Amino acid sequence: MVLLLIIIPGRNYIDESIELAKKIGAEVLNVKYKVFPDGEKYVRIENSEKIMGKPVIISNTMYPSQNDSFIETLMLINASIKANASRIVAYIPYLAYSRQDKVFLTGEPVSAEIVLKTLYYTGIDCLITIDIHSEQVLKELNKCFYNIQVFDILFNNVKHLVNDPIVIAPDKGALNRAKYLADKFSLQYDYLVKERDRVTGEITIQTREIDIRNRDIVIVDDIISTGGTIAEASRKLIEKGARRVIVCASHGLLIGSAIDNIKKAGVLKIVLANTLGIRFQDPFIEYVDVSERIAKILLEVLK
Repeated sequence: MVLLLIIIPGRNYIDESIELAKKIGAEVLNVKYKVFPDGEKYVRIENSEKIMGKPVIISNTMYPSQNDSFIETLMLINASIKANASRIVAYIPYLAYSRQDKVFLTGEPVSAEIVLKTLYYTGIDCLITIDIHSEQVLKELNKCFYNIQVFDILFNNVKHLVNDPIVIAPDKGALNRAKYLADKFSLQYDYLVKERDRVTGEITIQTREIDIRNRDIVIVDDIISTGGTIAEASRKLIEKGARRVIVCASHGLLIGSAIDNIKKAGVLKIVLANTLGIRFQDPFIEYVDVSERIAKILLEVLK
């Protein structure tokens, strides 16, 4: 059988791209990478003649090494165009710089807009990502995109650990994520009131008037970076009488002492999607493969 789809994996996402290729019947092309003495990057898609006239999926994620991953992804897109791909879809589960989605202080850029516009300008026809920090920046570009939510998949793997939980967003901005999961499983949901100092970055969290005493809690959020927000939210909830807390997050960067800080806050388990190019070997963390859902979307986009 002649394969009609081509997947080109970025360095951050090789194993996951191979598994995705199996699900959609695509051929994976190897990429040669090197770094010049001055630090500039080089990529070359091997057997690129197979690309001609075929749809190509550039599959890469932008953490770790955000800057390198970004430029390498752009180079793979351009190389696919030069090899005469019929269509190019970028599957980038984690989009770097997406948290700066508006101007908070005078003089700031909107970095999410820069990344997205550059991807489309370089030549992608459609973008598939997982739980971008703010979908509004995607909508404003008026381009083909799919922003996929996976909280139901994550929760399904740990729902046996909780009984009749309340789904909690750590701030109002994440309320849509809590609602998504709650609606899927007919659960209650709410959010905490979070304030962040624009200059120091210090976070304070207050509970709302919700009765969480002797209830299990599922906190949902898009990105866990240093874990400060999740840890503080968990402490507040447990202080207010929550019985146990589980965290479901799309992207687990877990920088520095994040894991220890979240453990010390009383969290039972963290459940993460496999959206990044790193994994932490700790029984406290459970990774969930979400490629089945992505495969269905890709086949829908490329049919």
